[in-house]
Amino acid sequence: MSTRREHKTGAINVMLGILTVGSSLMIYWLLASSVKVFTNPVLHALKLLAYLTFSLSIVGLCASLLGIKLFLGSYASVQNSSPSLTSLVGKILGTRRYLRTLLISAILYGLFYAAVSSIIIYRPDRNFAADYFVNIPSIVTTVCCDGPGFIPIFTVYLTNHLGLLLIPMNVILMIVVSLLVGHNVALGRFTFDNKPKGVGLRWVGGFGAIIGLFTACPTCAGLFLGNLIQTAGTETLAMTLAIYQPWFVGLTFVILVGSNYLLVRSIRQALYGRCRLTQNSSHP
Repeated sequence: MSTRREHKTGAINVMLGILTVGSSLMIYWLLASSVKVFTNPVLHALKLLAYLTFSLSIVGLCASLLGIKLFLGSYASVQNSSPSLTSLVGKILGTRRYLRTLLISAILYGLFYAAVSSIIIYRPDRNFAADYFVNIPSIVTTVCCDGPGFIPIFTVYLTNHLGLLLIPMNVILMIVVSLLVGHNVALGRFTFDNKPKGVGLRWVGGFGAIIGLFTACPTCAGLFLGNLIQTAGTETLAMTLAIYQPWFVGLTFVILVGSNYLLVRSIRQALYGRCRLTQNSSHP
């Protein structure tokens, strides 16, 4: 595939993926919110729609990630004595060592994120089958009622002590935030390997990773903070943080995207100098 075609295909995939995720979640929310009486036929139809919505969300997210890969790959092949930030990222991630670092870091952080934010639930002292009267294994679908992206909810009982709580927005955030953290780690490894002078601000990515844990489950974060500082107002703190969940979402992305941008810019300045030469290229 030519460079120009990869660039265009990647951009289209990203836009279509975002559109698929957003539209599927919004349409489900509108339909579920419009239901006044939940009869058995209506519940059955909403459950089928819930599976379709969640599947489309994951497919759309994967399409966007593939588009980003193609987009960055199109820049990686461009030869330039002073590459742009996008081109530099493409070149770094085009190296197997740093791509592997990104994936491993993202997976490890994703597992940690899932455990802390209660996407993965392990309760050795509980018996799910006895406590909730469910079959093991089984999936229980909650079809309403919450905001866009937070319904439908799938509670997956894998064993009597292990389960999953799959909320579309939380799963999407887990994947996106984990990849941003992994990208930051990959850039940090590149910086260490090449040892360019003047590259700093790596701690910002770590701070963003910590804030990311508060994004999916601010209530969990409130309970954690309350226990940490041993105050009596733990429940109040948890409820207060839950109200500000959208702010945690925004803060997470600002810090992680910002730290990645600043680190890439510092790497380019250290390796190629502050002045970027304009090169004639057929690349768009």
